[in-house]
Amino acid sequence: MNIYIIISLLLTLLAGAAAVTASYHVLMTKRDSRSALAWVAFCVILPIIGPTVYLMFGINRVSKAAQRIYQSTVPEDASIGISEPEGTDFRPLSMVGESVTNKGLRSCDDIRMLVNGEASYPAMLADIKKAKSRIYCSTYIFQNDRSGDQFIRAFKAAKERGVDVRILLDGLGGIAYPPSVISRLRRARLPYEEFNPITLLPPSLHLNMRNHRKVLVVDGEVAFTGGQNISDRHLVNDTRNHNRTRDLHFRLTGKIVDDFERSFLKDWNHAAGIERQEPFTPVHKHNPDATIWTRLIPDGPNDDLDKLTELLVGVMSTAKKRLWIMTPYFLPSFDLVGAMIAAELRGVDVKILLPEKTNIHLAHWAAMHNLRHILDRDLKVYLQPAPFVHTKAILIDDYYSLVGSANLDPRSLRLNFEIVVEVFNKPFAQELGDYFEQNLANAIRLDEEQLLSMPAWERIRNALAWLFSPYL
Repeated sequence: MNIYIIISLLLTLLAGAAAVTASYHVLMTKRDSRSALAWVAFCVILPIIGPTVYLMFGINRVSKAAQRIYQSTVPEDASIGISEPEGTDFRPLSMVGESVTNKGLRSCDDIRMLVNGEASYPAMLADIKKAKSRIYCSTYIFQNDRSGDQFIRAFKAAKERGVDVRILLDGLGGIAYPPSVISRLRRARLPYEEFNPITLLPPSLHLNMRNHRKVLVVDGEVAFTGGQNISDRHLVNDTRNHNRTRDLHFRLTGKIVDDFERSFLKDWNHAAGIERQEPFTPVHKHNPDATIWTRLIPDGPNDDLDKLTELLVGVMSTAKKRLWIMTPYFLPSFDLVGAMIAAELRGVDVKILLPEKTNIHLAHWAAMHNLRHILDRDLKVYLQPAPFVHTKAILIDDYYSLVGSANLDPRSLRLNFEIVVEVFNKPFAQELGDYFEQNLANAIRLDEEQLLSMPAWERIRNALAWLFSPYL
């Protein structure tokens, strides 16, 4: 037999085997039938290219990789959460988070909302300057600018007082937003670790599995969290700042601080390569007279995968009066869109507040394409003018709030390590509601005509960006 015919037969068999193998893997692993059908068709029609592309981009390695590398452990807090605090009526809403996390509520003595860096940075620095035993700081971006300099000086002074200072930076966020602060930390001899650093040798180029959490814990007594990084960007009153970014941060005290501290130590142990269990002693006991009840929910591509999505679908499904959402990046899954539509059909006041422009163009273009499906179901979407609004917050009915670091996009919900906190308290919900209304007063409602009136090239650009939405 001619050698060329033999080679052709072998290549045909190889291509067929690759197509069958890839198709089998698709059928056994994909949860979305439409995605599965597309991949199977791609592999069958292009039996060499299809399986190759699927091998490179179609297999979800993030979860397995995260579970493999994130081996750090910290002893559990032995104190028991409270399912239904005496004198409250949080059910059934509070059952959702309890079912997702297997944890009850934690008492919170006080929670304070801090608007922009003008409010958050002085509050954080004041607590750092009073620190006596330990300071744990985790942030996605820590820039070497005026704000960064203030924090470095405060951390250095605390270390010189004998305080245990630990600074955790994300390995990508630390270099993607220059100027980097790492050389300053080294010169100041401040203990720091990079979470999943980007390196060429040995090769470690994970663009996913980023630590997007923002946490500051001081002496185990006070915790800060929210959407603000350490950067002059959040100094909104400074008109010389061309990248002004509006955002919220929160200062909490009480039993919930123990959970923040434990979460930080897990991330720190992972970044530092500490496999042994580091001693963890809770500082607080539950305050039975508390009027604020909270629950911390870490989310990430490790064992916590999909916790936040499950929580969001669950709490949205319980909304009776209002479901107000503010997020900078909006590419929700079908599950979340379905929960919003179901709330709207029940007569719930659903409002979605987005920035008119974002700092990540691809994500903004993809969101604009996706919004036509949202508007088609009569969901109300409002665009907030500059400065860029980076706030992430959800408000349900009169007493439930969800705040933290997570956006409503695939990167936050499946690829990043995020942290959010549920807050059950009517006065806090009212304060957050006032913030929503202030932003609504300056926002413009978006309608389908505005999207359809965009030039054809912009609509095509947005649609192409939308194809990459699972990675934005």
